[in-house]
Amino acid sequence: MHSVTTGGQMSARWIVLCAFGFLLVIGVVAGSIARADVPTSIGLTGLINMPSGRAAPEGTLYVGYSRDEPYGATYGVMQLLPGLQLSGRYTRISGVQGFTDPNTAYGSFKDKSAGFKLRLIEENAWGQGWLPEVSVGIEDVQGTSLFRSEFIAATKRIEVGSFGAIDATVGYGRKRIDGLYAGARFRPRAWPAWALVAEYDRTDYRGDLFAARTGLNQRNTGSLGLGLEYTWGPLTLQVARHQDRSSFNVSVAIPLQSREFIPKVDEVGPFAGGAWVSAAPRPTAAMWSDDRTYRQGLLSDLQTEGLRSVRMAWVQGVMSLSVSSGRYRYPSRGVGRVARLAMAYAPLETHTLEITWEASGVAGMTWTFFDTATLQRYFAGTATRADLAQAVTVSYANPDGRTLASRANDLDMALDSIALERAAGGSELRWGLARFSMESHRQTSFGVSPTLSTILNDPSGIFKYDLGVAASANVNLARGLWLRGTVQGSVLENVSDVTQLSNSALPHVRSDLALYRRAAKVKVGRLLINKFWQPAERVYVRGSAGLYEEMFAGAGAQVLYLAPGGRWAFDGAVDVLRQRDYKGTGFLSYRTHTAIASAHYRLPWIEGATATVRAGRFLAGDLGARLELKRTFKSGVEFGLWYTRTNGNDVTSPGTPDSPYFDKGLFVRIPLGTILTRDTSSSAFFSLAPWNRDVGQMVASPTDLYDLAEHSWLDNALDNDGLRGFGDIPTEDTP
Repeated sequence: MHSVTTGGQMSARWIVLCAFGFLLVIGVVAGSIARADVPTSIGLTGLINMPSGRAAPEGTLYVGYSRDEPYGATYGVMQLLPGLQLSGRYTRISGVQGFTDPNTAYGSFKDKSAGFKLRLIEENAWGQGWLPEVSVGIEDVQGTSLFRSEFIAATKRIEVGSFGAIDATVGYGRKRIDGLYAGARFRPRAWPAWALVAEYDRTDYRGDLFAARTGLNQRNTGSLGLGLEYTWGPLTLQVARHQDRSSFNVSVAIPLQSREFIPKVDEVGPFAGGAWVSAAPRPTAAMWSDDRTYRQGLLSDLQTEGLRSVRMAWVQGVMSLSVSSGRYRYPSRGVGRVARLAMAYAPLETHTLEITWEASGVAGMTWTFFDTATLQRYFAGTATRADLAQAVTVSYANPDGRTLASRANDLDMALDSIALERAAGGSELRWGLARFSMESHRQTSFGVSPTLSTILNDPSGIFKYDLGVAASANVNLARGLWLRGTVQGSVLENVSDVTQLSNSALPHVRSDLALYRRAAKVKVGRLLINKFWQPAERVYVRGSAGLYEEMFAGAGAQVLYLAPGGRWAFDGAVDVLRQRDYKGTGFLSYRTHTAIASAHYRLPWIEGATATVRAGRFLAGDLGARLELKRTFKSGVEFGLWYTRTNGNDVTSPGTPDSPYFDKGLFVRIPLGTILTRDTSSSAFFSLAPWNRDVGQMVASPTDLYDLAEHSWLDNALDNDGLRGFGDIPTEDTP
């Protein structure tokens, strides 16, 4: 048992090192960030240990590690909004065992903490050049609060002639930061990569947990610290000396407001030889009608470009196409490929081109180009994007079609099968980030990808993980009807070593994770039928039945309504469920149903921010509400938080009778197209909760309709003019 646990700790280190290296590579290729502050030893940006009043550039994510004996801390800091900074920190206290039980491999004492900084006044606000930037904040805002600090700080930039600039900070803190503090950072103009930092540190170490055992009770509250910093692109290293000891802090800054981290060097034009313009003559309407090879040529080229489930028709000067694809991160980029190809084959009499983007067999948005002459000039480079924006309308798709052409379909798969054969049989093999998939012309797909789930801070070990492989299939049985299945297997895991079983008094809907991992290494994760309908414009319906996830099976339905303008959306989901057994081959006795109503609001004053409220009956039968706040940055990276309050009354540890536990956590979605040399709509999703509990839990949705709409078309269509990436011109995607 000990050797297995030790192996787990080594794997944890390798995972952390690989993740840090991956973020460093992203930061290097994304470019450097102009920044005056770096994260402190407590995470929030500032000097050495003391936070400043300055906010970081919007959308900046810092990931780093600091060491100040006896503390070692891994942290993340996110400038979520222009004036709101969030931090999370995982601190290890050397020389102090987390548990007295000699059989545990937990090791040194660890603590999780979170904090925030809220900017009250911007520097030079209201045209007053003397005003500093002022912020308030709290470190270790919830949980054990071992490192609780509350502060207010003001920072002002002072130019020192040709020598450089000084960022001067004055602040006042309570609790762990005890009293008035100050500091400055000098960055010489001749050596902008270097900085000198000085601070008067008011950390009260004597009040820290285990202060007597670690010798922290001998440190003064109020001491001078000096530091030297070097910045190389996104990487900053700080070395400091204070209270007769040394410390270091290394961080990587990722600019999430950058559109692309890696250039799309593998994207080429859709015509012969990778050209962006076709030299072949276009047909007349009579030629299009009499010669089917024009349709087949267009169909073949669309399939080659990864555009699936194609329908097309030409009626009275209007060419209408409906397409679907997982090949493009922005639907508008896929629409641009369709438009470029369509205008190479469309009859000369074409005056209108309409392209409808679909997902899972339902129509999302329609791009209608009512001035095809301007569209052709844009592709030829003689019209601007502003000109093109005046020649197109982007609207919600009508399921019945708005034109005669949109209600027709000139394709016959039996007659046009030659076109699919020409396009490599209508199938495509894709590789990227340790995953591969194969997809047919009807979007039936098969794929293999890695999986990773973790448990942090369990008494039996600080890092429990399950690294595995999932083989998945999504079979298109008919329009809007899909069979979805996943077989998952554990390759390397130590979650099954968890010795402390759930103490929850609620039905164990989530807290028996270790029992599921222990029972079987390979199991069917999902096997279900999904049916999608679009009964009216902006209304979508899904019905599902089968194995929803590893722990639950059942049947249910969801209805989504998108309000005009896209600002509001409402959905309701009802699922009747039964808990699967640990091996995944049968069922336990627990039966339940969930009924969740959700309201989504895209905040108008914050770009890319969405607030969601979900209310109803959760998995354990508890009633309550869940609040989610997320921000989607220009890179497509999505960062969000959730907090749930229900009547579940979870009073067992970590909850207490006086303070029941409520579910909370954070989630991150990373679009893989941002970090690959070729476009894709695939993404990686990760969520983290402080405890694996049963209160406020939801079943994994077979396919959440709002998530489908938001990421398949809504985000893109509401992005300014809805033409992001349309022409595959690098300059058109700049922020």
